[in-house]
Amino acid sequence: MKSPLTSQGIPLDKEKIYQSLFDFMDDVLFQYISSTGIKAEDDITQELVNFLEIAARDCDSSFLFLNQYKDGSFKADMGVFIINSRKPFCLVEAKRLPTPNEKHRDEREYVIVSSEKKEDGTRKFDGGGGIQRFKEGKYANTLQYSIMLGYMQDSNKADYWQSKINTWITELFDTGDGFWTIDDCLSKYVSKKCNRFLSSHKRKDGTKILLHHYWIKIITLL
Repeated sequence: MKSPLTSQGIPLDKEKIYQSLFDFMDDVLFQYISSTGIKAEDDITQELVNFLEIAARDCDSSFLFLNQYKDGSFKADMGVFIINSRKPFCLVEAKRLPTPNEKHRDEREYVIVSSEKKEDGTRKFDGGGGIQRFKEGKYANTLQYSIMLGYMQDSNKADYWQSKINTWITELFDTGDGFWTIDDCLSKYVSKKCNRFLSSHKRKDGTKILLHHYWIKIITLL
């Protein structure tokens, strides 16, 4: 894979840098095999960061991957940098599919976490949704592109999860709150290597962000 920097260290066009990153992810992610028994999202992400760092060195790319990058007052699962740069040009948010079946978790976590309150005034669910954070501008508010990772940990295939996630988005659109639209749904990206999808989202300030979704199978113990 060609480096996204010239021999003089001059950055290439931003579009070419992003395309180089997306091609890199498409080329290497299908080779990732998780350690048997890993279940926790943060542990999977840490192992995946190590894998991507090694893969980047092996193909002589200029990408660096930082686990748990703090973006303002929020922490994204991963930041992607060009060597010698101080700020990431892409953020990565990862979610487990399915969301763990726990009382304080919204099953739609890949998309949104409900802000519904309980009788005592506390929130019914913890955390925030993946796509929701990008749409609200909490993540990557000045970036044109970013990445969502899906850790598939059940027997369902990618097509099932695409349909499930798009159903959740359609239901949010049907509420008529004006924030979610049908355009937020995921479309399949043709790839012979990865489970890859695309989605385009309008932020609150009117700007747009394009998300590339890569879903990988994670081995877990019964």
